[in-house]
Amino acid sequence: MKKKTKKKTGNKEGSLPLLLTAAVWLLMFVIPLLFGDFTNGIKWDHILKIWKEYSVLFLIFLVNRFALMPRLFFKGRRTLYFVSILGIILISSALLYWVQIHPHHPELLPLMDPPGPGPEAFRQPSPLPMPREFIPPYANLFIMSILFIGFDSGILFFSKWMHAEQNKLKAEKESIENKMAFLQNQISPHFFMNTLNNIHALIDIDTEEAKEAVIKLSKMMDYMLYESQTAKISLQKEMDFINSYVDLMKLRFTDDVEIMVNQPKVVPPVKIPPLLTISFIENAFKYGISYESHSFIHIDIETDDKQLSFSVKNSTHPHTAKKRSSGIGIANARNRLDLIYGKDYRLSIRNDEKDHSFNVDLKIPL
Repeated sequence: MKKKTKKKTGNKEGSLPLLLTAAVWLLMFVIPLLFGDFTNGIKWDHILKIWKEYSVLFLIFLVNRFALMPRLFFKGRRTLYFVSILGIILISSALLYWVQIHPHHPELLPLMDPPGPGPEAFRQPSPLPMPREFIPPYANLFIMSILFIGFDSGILFFSKWMHAEQNKLKAEKESIENKMAFLQNQISPHFFMNTLNNIHALIDIDTEEAKEAVIKLSKMMDYMLYESQTAKISLQKEMDFINSYVDLMKLRFTDDVEIMVNQPKVVPPVKIPPLLTISFIENAFKYGISYESHSFIHIDIETDDKQLSFSVKNSTHPHTAKKRSSGIGIANARNRLDLIYGKDYRLSIRNDEKDHSFNVDLKIPL
């Protein structure tokens, strides 16, 4: 079904230049009927003369549109294209000039002679020269051919350029979507592995709490597998997910680990990309907890009308300082932020040696 839709869209885009060109040519052939001097009736001989000249011009247009442009210009043989189209225009103009000065048909003689009082004017050419037109037909054909070929070539070139730009944007969009899916799929197994290890450690300590943890984990996995596949999710659901994750992690640690989550009492009805902050939180639990010394993790989430502010601060320990840089969580989060927001977000990551803390501050537009 997708292939059919793309094909139909492509045909529609390709028909627009043809419709525009057809409208221009229709207008060209209608103008002599609309703006001519017909006080004594329609002068069909004059109209037919104009249409004959336009027919030669239309023939040149057809050759350019359906032969020279696709077979020469768009194939990279542009020198041959310009030589060919210029040659056709010059030959056509020369033939029209030759026909004008060497008429071979009796019906063309009246066009060469001024009107006479009797039938003799139609039997022999007048010795008096006919008044010259302001622009001779052959010169008019040459000028009009250059203008129309330029106009038509411009439409074709612009159409090809627009089509190429659309394909480029489409390819970039698909590339971003593929990168996003890849990064998000990297987050899921990493998080899942750590959480299963936590539950495994809890089974031997408290079976009932382990069961509750499995239920929470199932809800979180449902969020990650289904709801998080959309481009954006409500901030409330994202906060529920964060709280469930923190609750699961608390089961693994004693009260000596200080874990705090500060969030708005009233969550505004806004949407953000799913799983955007979990990598930073997971990183804090991975490297910020030590069983040998006091540890803490502080998570703060604030919102206003224009942006969401997220920060996580955790304690640092000598045995985890070197390992922190090897994790893929923060790198994945930064890549996702670049893909989604470009330069419209602010991310600050710093290691404060004075109070032995690792700080992440993120601000994203709402």
